[in-house]
Amino acid sequence: MTENKSKQTQETPDYESADASSQADTETSASDNRREMDELRASVARWQADYENLRRRSARELLESRQAAEADFAKTLLSVLDHFELALSVDPLQVDAKSILDGVKITYDELIKILQKRGIEAFDPVGEPFDPFRHEAIAIEPTDKIPPQTVIQTLQRGYRCGDRVLRSAKVKVSAAMS
Repeated sequence: MTENKSKQTQETPDYESADASSQADTETSASDNRREMDELRASVARWQADYENLRRRSARELLESRQAAEADFAKTLLSVLDHFELALSVDPLQVDAKSILDGVKITYDELIKILQKRGIEAFDPVGEPFDPFRHEAIAIEPTDKIPPQTVIQTLQRGYRCGDRVLRSAKVKVSAAMS
């Protein structure tokens, strides 16, 4: 029987060693997978940190840019402020109304020039069709002389910067006679 058992051992394949080899391959593969997963997690963490840093830096740069633009615009308005301070320091008993009006006109012209340099301009829509995106109807006047929904009077001019409306014009609009 021992001879028979020994014969069987020689004839049957060694499953235990194959299983051990397969298990070692699986452990190596699992170890490689864990290492790759750890590397991917670290890579994702770096990307998230980079994204967060970019977002913060962009927000800071946008804020700094906005503040610089506001400061630059305010700086251009200082000359207008100087004119107003000069006008307020004048003794009203020693100046006539025409001199004051001339000073106000000079200050107004300077302010308009500053706004125009910045691309800001006033618009007066009299005669144009009513546009709710550019006009604010304050009053309606029935008339048969002008087509309905036409601006017939500007009560307060509107302002725009390029195509963007900064302030709608306050207008009186025509309506059909009833």
